[in-house]
Amino acid sequence: MQQSCLCLFDVDRTLTGQQDLGAPQCPVNQVLSGIKDTAYSGGDLTLSQVGQSMAGTFCTQCYVGIVTAGDASGANSQERAALVQRLASRGKLLSQEWSGPSAAGQPRRACKASDVFQSTLVAGCLDGTKQEAAKALLTMLSMRGIGILPSNVWLFDDRADNIHPFQGSGMNARQISCASRDHRMGTGVCGATNQEIQEQPGVKLCGREDELVV
Repeated sequence: MQQSCLCLFDVDRTLTGQQDLGAPQCPVNQVLSGIKDTAYSGGDLTLSQVGQSMAGTFCTQCYVGIVTAGDASGANSQERAALVQRLASRGKLLSQEWSGPSAAGQPRRACKASDVFQSTLVAGCLDGTKQEAAKALLTMLSMRGIGILPSNVWLFDDRADNIHPFQGSGMNARQISCASRDHRMGTGVCGATNQEIQEQPGVKLCGREDELVV
């Protein structure tokens, strides 16, 4: 890819899977014993295939970041450190500092396009407002001399309510963890697989062969 691009990832059930759930249900996931993940019912941090490494995906050529409704177990957590280490090892991560409403443990809120985050690691954006965080990140990157077209931005997230709002934004969003779903919660189970990290344009939900309108 010649133009600069940006890959943004949700955390819970995207970069991570359900805590403590490895083989046989999630055979490619990695349970990190002793590192706590406080999301949902809690447990040991369990990384999805993508959470372990983006190797082999187009995102290794891109700037990378996180936009999550949660707080990745809070400021200075071992979970945050583990996620940052793995993102930085494959993609272009500008900073290991966190920004966003819950950067230091504050309550989550709706993110706005007018927000100017200090890094591409954004915690605490209410579900349904992640597209506004993505717009804010494009502004922040532009201020740093990094121009990225909206059409070269991708969000990967397990929840449909974070994918739908990207319609009409000019950016791309793809639902992941399609093969492993908790239909009661509307979330993924095992998280993102490398096969799901596709460069294809559009806004796409699990089980839909047709692309939603961008």
